[in-house]
Amino acid sequence: MHGLALGDLNIDVQELPGKLVQVWKGSSNLRDPASGLRPFLELAVAEAATRKLQLECHFEDLGHFNSSTVATLLRFIEKAGQKNVKLVLFYNGSQRWQGHNFEAIALLNRTGSMVEVHRVDAGRAPERMS
Repeated sequence: MHGLALGDLNIDVQELPGKLVQVWKGSSNLRDPASGLRPFLELAVAEAATRKLQLECHFEDLGHFNSSTVATLLRFIEKAGQKNVKLVLFYNGSQRWQGHNFEAIALLNRTGSMVEVHRVDAGRAPERMS
């Protein structure tokens, strides 16, 4: 699977043993990011489901994303759950805007969900939020 460049947003993709890793960098500030993000994220979920891989997304280096991106991420999380793909999200806990968004995502998670949300702070091990 290849990465994605969409406006100021870049998503690098790596395949590691047992997992597909996305690293989000830059800013997702397009008015309608779903038009480019949705097909990319759906392909990632389909590939992870077919190959029985965990899907890991790193947002620690992301400078900003808008509410349209949040909506797209929520649909992505829902799709991953429908396909029984384990989704692990990492965010930068020292960035207040990331904390607000990912703590809300962690709260929306149901017990037994295939989604984990981890807070990452400089110099500390990731802290699981859900």
